[in-house]
Amino acid sequence: MQIVKETNYRSYSLPSQNQSKTLGLIIPDIINPFFGELVKAIEGEATEQGYTVLLGNTDFSMEKEERYLSIFLAKRVDGIILVTTAQTAGEHYQRLKKYSVPCVLVDRMLAGAEYTAGIFVDNSYALFMACSLLIQHRNEKIALISGPRNISTSVERIQGYRDALEQYRLPFEERLIKYGDYTFESGYRAIMELEREGTRFTGVLAANDTMALGAIKALKELTYAIPEDVEIIGFDNIGFSQLCDPPLATIQQPTIEMGRRAADTLIRAIVGKPIETKNIHLQPKLVVRGSVKTIYGERILYV
Repeated sequence: MQIVKETNYRSYSLPSQNQSKTLGLIIPDIINPFFGELVKAIEGEATEQGYTVLLGNTDFSMEKEERYLSIFLAKRVDGIILVTTAQTAGEHYQRLKKYSVPCVLVDRMLAGAEYTAGIFVDNSYALFMACSLLIQHRNEKIALISGPRNISTSVERIQGYRDALEQYRLPFEERLIKYGDYTFESGYRAIMELEREGTRFTGVLAANDTMALGAIKALKELTYAIPEDVEIIGFDNIGFSQLCDPPLATIQQPTIEMGRRAADTLIRAIVGKPIETKNIHLQPKLVVRGSVKTIYGERILYV
């Protein structure tokens, strides 16, 4: 890599020497509230430990991701925290091993990558919980608005969805899955496509709250009552999820804990402290609100 050759990037074989006290953070979408909260948590933990965070927003572009990686190496960051794009190749990060740069993955796994540690959520269990709740409410046709096909979180969440259907002996139907890009527009579009295709459903699972909000807009335009006609559950528990009408039931990720643990784990690696567990899977919670039929007064139920 030319930029690294030109800067003669140093090795990290002696963790206590030549530190820049900076961390590189690469995320795919700064506008997404989940990533905004994640960045804040990472920066907060890093600041408390005397480090500055350099941020790169890729807009889901592998080319931008590669460029930020090169820039961060040229700036001699002490380590990198990465949330991958759908196109990221694990082999691309072999260079970090060559230069002994610690790398912590967050949110998404990356096959074939050499990385120091990973902080993830149990996505399969999250969708299993959400889908099971809808099935228990006598929904047998449940649509899933997934994220992009080829990222680990999408694969894991689809597996959780399938596991719940199997648990309750319901058939898996490929036509009930629509793939979005985590935007409001893609959630809206998914519902309109299902309606146009004549696909019947009484429950909707969305891979993030932003797509769920888009789905709610489409359902209302189609004159479906929520939750009487269609129940819907999102993912992330962003602030807007409580403000929509009806309030959105959702999966709450431990986003702050993810961010703080990612920064702390990376800094431990930088200073040479042992990393006890390479892959940490944190547990999500199901937050039940008015977009599903079961709610007790004004009290939010955490499962």
